[in-house]
Amino acid sequence: MLQTLLWIFRNLKTYKFLLFLALFGAILEGLAYSGLSFVVKNLIDRVLVEKNFHLLVFIILSLLGLGILKQIGFLTSELLYKYSVVKFVQKLRFEVYKKLINLPVETFYKKTAGEWVGRITNDVKSLKDLLEGFGVKVVREFFTALFLISVLLYFDWKLFMLFALITPLLVLTFNYFGKKRKKYSKFYQEEFAKFINFSTNLVENFENLKFLSKFQLFKFVGEKIRRLFKAEFKNVYYSATYLSAIEVLGFIFISLILLYGGWRVINGELTAGTFLSFLGTLFLLYNSLQALQRSAMNLKALEPIVLRIEEILKLPEEKGGDKNFVGLKEKIEIQNLVFKFGNRTILGGINGYFRKGEKVFLYGPSGGGKSTLLKVLSGLYKNYVGRIFYDTTELRNFNLKTFRERVYYQSQNVVLFDDTVRNNLLIANPKATEEQIWEALSLAGADFVKDFPEGLDSVIGGGGIQLSGGQKQRLALARLFLKKPEIIFLDEATSALDYPTEERIIKNIFAKFGDRNIFFISHREEMGKYFDRRLKLVNGILEKVD
Repeated sequence: MLQTLLWIFRNLKTYKFLLFLALFGAILEGLAYSGLSFVVKNLIDRVLVEKNFHLLVFIILSLLGLGILKQIGFLTSELLYKYSVVKFVQKLRFEVYKKLINLPVETFYKKTAGEWVGRITNDVKSLKDLLEGFGVKVVREFFTALFLISVLLYFDWKLFMLFALITPLLVLTFNYFGKKRKKYSKFYQEEFAKFINFSTNLVENFENLKFLSKFQLFKFVGEKIRRLFKAEFKNVYYSATYLSAIEVLGFIFISLILLYGGWRVINGELTAGTFLSFLGTLFLLYNSLQALQRSAMNLKALEPIVLRIEEILKLPEEKGGDKNFVGLKEKIEIQNLVFKFGNRTILGGINGYFRKGEKVFLYGPSGGGKSTLLKVLSGLYKNYVGRIFYDTTELRNFNLKTFRERVYYQSQNVVLFDDTVRNNLLIANPKATEEQIWEALSLAGADFVKDFPEGLDSVIGGGGIQLSGGQKQRLALARLFLKKPEIIFLDEATSALDYPTEERIIKNIFAKFGDRNIFFISHREEMGKYFDRRLKLVNGILEKVD
């Protein structure tokens, strides 16, 4: 728990001035809150008993003043603290996304898509929600409790000592339920990530699901929802039973105080005003102590969330070397290339030599290693055995930024964001003019954009949901023409296109990038006639070269 607190303080210290003002507001609210006890005491003993009207007016004005003071303190602490939390979470979200984008591909594929989505969305949101219920509320309730204890001691220290007997039981109750809350908070985050992954798979394959067994599908859905329900209910169960246990303890001790205090009032040791004010203050204190314990429970729930977020932030980012890539001068050479995924060998001892400007067509059966070879050659996978030379420099020694600025890789899976056509293309070349964008669209066979009501400013929906598969691929290929790379890797990037369209776009690519190296994968073997060389990969082995 201490590590979690240190992590929170370390990340919120940027907003220390705002937090200081929020702290001041919390203390002000606690002070005003505790002052209400004196108002009640004087109202009973000096106004109602002595029938003092002038004092009644003063007490009413005091009550109004304390109420205003309390609200000033509340608004100051609440608004400034929550503003600081929201700003911190905004920064954290950016850091998490930045870390995700900079991860090595090998690291990324160690978790499912749903796990990543859960980490960068639900975990951060849960952190925000719990932080908002923690932080300044702890300070407010702490000082409120401190002031109220002082008031209780001032009223009657004997009655207070009787109440103090509850403290050990409160601590034991908190320790038990705190451990449960921490355990099931972690369980919930894990189950939610699995549920997100399942939901993502379902949505991505919506059309295919129509032709599969609904009985089995609903069985899967029911099981996932049941597991998520179990995790959610365990959190609710232990929160509810904790509050119930605290309430029971409270009623037991209040009953004892009523018995002891009532006996002393009857015997003339206490005034009715003091005793009733003590009871009222005691209720206020008990509420503050409950709030403190709930905040501490939230801190317990925060621990696994902070650990999950820290785990991402501490992941090593992909690294390159210190050699700048200034373009290919002579050749790309592969020496004894072996690549394994887990215990499975994907590429088994490949050797190859490609001259500058050479156009290479890769074909072969599915699972033969074609896509993996392109991912290795493009620098996506670096945990290979063997060596790959771009001229005289091994691939892993290149600076990543300079290498990727001059290289383009496109698979059949197109990345399109819920934004305009223009913004989806500018991501390839932020400096592109409107004229260059339209030229790129024309070369990629994406002239259909002209028919959109808003043209380049038409929003295409997340994943290009409003487009066909072929339209998505043509928009992605327009990025190629905007980026103008020196080495091009196209992995089934035209798989959704008809043959005439694919043929026309390939000719445009060759005309535009005639002196560049192009590696192209397609199951349509007749496309190979346009290339300088044809390579056939079977089971990770280069079986045929022509």
